[in-house]
Amino acid sequence: MQVLVSVNSVAEAQLVLSAGVPLIDLKDTSHGALAALTLDLSTAIVDTVHQYRQQSAATGIVISATVGDHCEAVDELMHMITSRLQIGVEVIKLPETIWADPGYQPLIATLLGQGLKLIAVLNPASLLADELPARVQWLAQQHYWGVMVDTTQKAKALVDIVPFAALADFVQAAKSVQLFVGLAGGLSLAHIELLAGLQPDYLGFRSGLCEGEQRAQALLPERVRELISRVSEIC
Repeated sequence: MQVLVSVNSVAEAQLVLSAGVPLIDLKDTSHGALAALTLDLSTAIVDTVHQYRQQSAATGIVISATVGDHCEAVDELMHMITSRLQIGVEVIKLPETIWADPGYQPLIATLLGQGLKLIAVLNPASLLADELPARVQWLAQQHYWGVMVDTTQKAKALVDIVPFAALADFVQAAKSVQLFVGLAGGLSLAHIELLAGLQPDYLGFRSGLCEGEQRAQALLPERVRELISRVSEIC
């Protein structure tokens, strides 16, 4: 099991890289759930990751980015995605408000057909719906690279919103169709052992690594290091 950490600055990227975090997620953590960082800041962070790769010969580091909680038009979504691919982002995360909208699906299908790695982000409520297995299978048929669940409101942790059995069913459904599956949403260090038992491909963190567990605050180095230490012991 790997860990994903959302970063919003070059300094945070340097911190998580030095700690050994393999999945680096670019996100504006000041508002929204999947708000996009500016292109200039995203470029600076991607360049930092590339430099680290060259200097350390590190392999297995993946850069992902969000493109916003909503989009006004197909052209806007196309720009948000392609502009980030051009600077070196490797995986794009799409919220359910976008990937499940029929208006965006022709564009998304084209991008998937070109081999773009997309992660479909589900809302917690979707994990409780009867049609979840069918939706996960549809994502696999469309050639999505991965699927994850993340909370939109960070006041409560994912484990306090979705029953453990539903999380287990989600992970199993995704793995049965070879989707790279992740769990995220207000997770803290205390949740690692519990969720690792479900064997997701990764757990996503932000607020639980920040001062006061407030995602808009900076990452705390000691918590990032403890995260990697705990995961290494378990996995």
